Amino acid sequence: MAFDRLTDNIQSVSDKFQEYGTSTAEYYKLRLFKSSMKGAISLVNLLVFGSFFLFVLLFISIGVALWLGIVLESSFAGFLIVGGFYALVTIFLLVFGKKLIERSLLIKFSELLYDDEDEKSTVENEAHQEADTYKETIQNHSS
Repeated sequence: MAFDRLTDNIQSVSDKFQEYGTSTAEYYKLRLFKSSMKGAISLVNLLVFGSFFLFVLLFISIGVALWLGIVLESSFAGFLIVGGFYALVTIFLLVFGKKLIERSLLIKFSELLYDDEDEKSTVENEAHQEADTYKETIQNHSS
């Protein structure tokens, strides 16, 4: 009789651990889906807003180059000045902005991937409590 109860309890613990494994796998699948969707949405936003920003920048640059051409009475000089300005900005970004850009991207993507640590710790705490309860159950029936 005691052996049957112990066998049933061991089977119950085994079933619970299997359920825990299944639910943990499902949790991580959902978390991966959530993270990948956040990344995809961020990429689409970047592409859309980046495209509009580039068009605005293009037309402003052409306007400034034409205006400088009129002021300097040489149309190609205006375009050379604007091109030189962008070359200087690019050089400064390559020299000084590389670390800043890397750091800001790491921070941004870390926030996207790891924004729900509280949820994870809650799930882990509940799982550990449930495992402790089953350990106590086994120890009570074995003594």
